[in-house]
Amino acid sequence: MEESERARKLVEGHLELSRRAAGMIYPRVRGYVEFEELVALANAGLAEAASRFDPDRGASFATFAWYRVHGAIIDGLRRATTLPRRAWAKLVALRAAGELLENQGERAAAATRAGAAPPSGAAALSAIRDAMSAIQTMYMVSLEGMREEVSEPQQGGTATVVEQLHAHRLAARLRTAIEQLPERERALVKKHYWEGKNLLEAGAELGISKSWASRLHAQAVERLRAVVDG
Repeated sequence: MEESERARKLVEGHLELSRRAAGMIYPRVRGYVEFEELVALANAGLAEAASRFDPDRGASFATFAWYRVHGAIIDGLRRATTLPRRAWAKLVALRAAGELLENQGERAAAATRAGAAPPSGAAALSAIRDAMSAIQTMYMVSLEGMREEVSEPQQGGTATVVEQLHAHRLAARLRTAIEQLPERERALVKKHYWEGKNLLEAGAELGISKSWASRLHAQAVERLRAVVDG
């Protein structure tokens, strides 16, 4: 009873977090789903986070819940709506970024508990650059997943012929790099980005835990980031 009461108070004290998460995603799906539907999905994720939160792991509840609330919204959209592929690619990349950053945060918290000093100065700036590069990579991978299912017309706009050629060459290198990933990493990437499954679902299908799936995902992103940054 004490645990359920603690979870209830956590949810009641963080309902605004659900609305903020829904507000971040709503502009990407406006016209396909109502804002309050996103809030309902977010609240379901908030309740799950409250039931699983362990304060001894070092992260605040708001940080712990934020990634799960985002994931709950995106998982709910996958099951209940049909979004344009480009919009879905952005959401897949957003969820993947959240999962990667959560994994990095957990490792950093574990290192701090073990006595390591948090990064500062140039090291902290480098970590931010790496995270931004990883997010760009995940968006490009999600677009490749979309192209596996349908061939899109060439984008217009202000891109020059040289810029379009560079983009096509980079996409080709990325496709090759994905196919050259170690077998299990490649399978995880395709389930996560191509099929839209979260890491828990993808890991279960591969017979591995979510924590191990998170490690494999981080390794795959790091390999692919070398191609995108190169």
